[in-house]
Amino acid sequence: MIVRVIAIVLILELVACGYLFVQRASRPEPVLPEQSLMNPLFAEDIQPLVEQVAQTNNAYDWMRLGEALLGQGYYSHAELCFRQVVELMPESRLAESRIAYCLERTGRTAESSEIYHELNDSPDFSREAKREQMQALYEIGRNALREENMDEAEKLFRQNLGFLPARYQLSKLLIRTDRADEASKVINESLQQVPGSLKFLELQLRAYQQIGDLKQAEQTAQRLERAQHTIPLHPGSNFIEPFRLQYGIDQRVEEFNQKIRNGSLPALEAELVKLIELLEGYPSTHRQIFLMRLLEVQHQQKQPRKMLETVQLLNNMGISNADVLMYQAEATGILGDWNQAAILGRRAGTMSKAADLHQRLANILQQAGKSEESQLEQALAYRLEAMDYFRANELTEALNKIELALKINPHDPQSWYERGLIQEARREAKASISDFQECLKRAPLHGRARQKLAEEQPAS
Repeated sequence: MIVRVIAIVLILELVACGYLFVQRASRPEPVLPEQSLMNPLFAEDIQPLVEQVAQTNNAYDWMRLGEALLGQGYYSHAELCFRQVVELMPESRLAESRIAYCLERTGRTAESSEIYHELNDSPDFSREAKREQMQALYEIGRNALREENMDEAEKLFRQNLGFLPARYQLSKLLIRTDRADEASKVINESLQQVPGSLKFLELQLRAYQQIGDLKQAEQTAQRLERAQHTIPLHPGSNFIEPFRLQYGIDQRVEEFNQKIRNGSLPALEAELVKLIELLEGYPSTHRQIFLMRLLEVQHQQKQPRKMLETVQLLNNMGISNADVLMYQAEATGILGDWNQAAILGRRAGTMSKAADLHQRLANILQQAGKSEESQLEQALAYRLEAMDYFRANELTEALNKIELALKINPHDPQSWYERGLIQEARREAKASISDFQECLKRAPLHGRARQKLAEEQPAS
């Protein structure tokens, strides 16, 4: 009797073990990109996700792995993960929409649109579902554009005018097909909702240019100088941004951006050196970004020799822009050769209109004993800073800065012209006319100042 019980227990254990073995063996394994094609930091970050999927085979873990791959642009591999989510959880609309996006990004637009149509036929009337349906309809329209089916795309965007990205695509399509008058109506309606939208103002400028209304085009160009990215008009790519920032190099960049505010400089330098070494030989723009950050940290620590070594690494990569050149100038000056630093700094100044770079050049010229030239650079730095405030629509700060520029260098016609622009934006018509006139006194051939005066004083 005891022998029979033991035998039954052994048989049950064998059956259970066999079941577990078969279940584990039948679990799908994630298909990953070639190791050599993955950034080493990303490959390291997703390994726990891969192990979790192998252990649990549940929909949540497959979704996380798929989103990680999606964020790095591995669309085909992400698609397989999302299909596994649907296998485990057939009612997952989120996984279906992710599959549709991956199909779209890999050129299978007809299959993508078919899934979006199914998602769009949902009987759900909630606010979230309505937004999802508008997004799906927009993506179907984008797929029609990719297939060069312009009539279908236009029809779909017209059905979706409550969705600003669809309005944007319709406006672009109308301009492309020489219907700028019609486009202008859609654009103007959209600008009532988002008055400072950079993208819609760019389209408005193109529409007025196509119509031939140069006065309206000029006014739009002025508004464009102070426009902002007020809304995302490419929602398909914007939604993957959070996934991109969670893994790999991008996560390290975000972490570093947080640490740089409060971290100790030696610790930041050590971390940057480690990241740069990890990316040695790997094709990535991030190595350049980290090298530029390293230059910044070395500059703050007054390490001129290390700065010059980092400059050389950037030069070896073919990078010799204004910022790199200015750091080289500052390092050269700290080592005692301010005349050579001035030469390098001037060269950097010709390559950039950044206010802070010209402020640094003014400091170098002062150290080199070139006080008059330094003062002119200081005035230019104030003028460039004023226009930064102007474009940000901070007009009081803009006026304060441009007046500092004019106090140092009242002979600069461009400063008078730009003060005129600021006064015009402040609705100070008499002051703006006076400034444009002052500009022309110093530069009679200044075309834009002449144009401004012609607009303000048509009778004369």
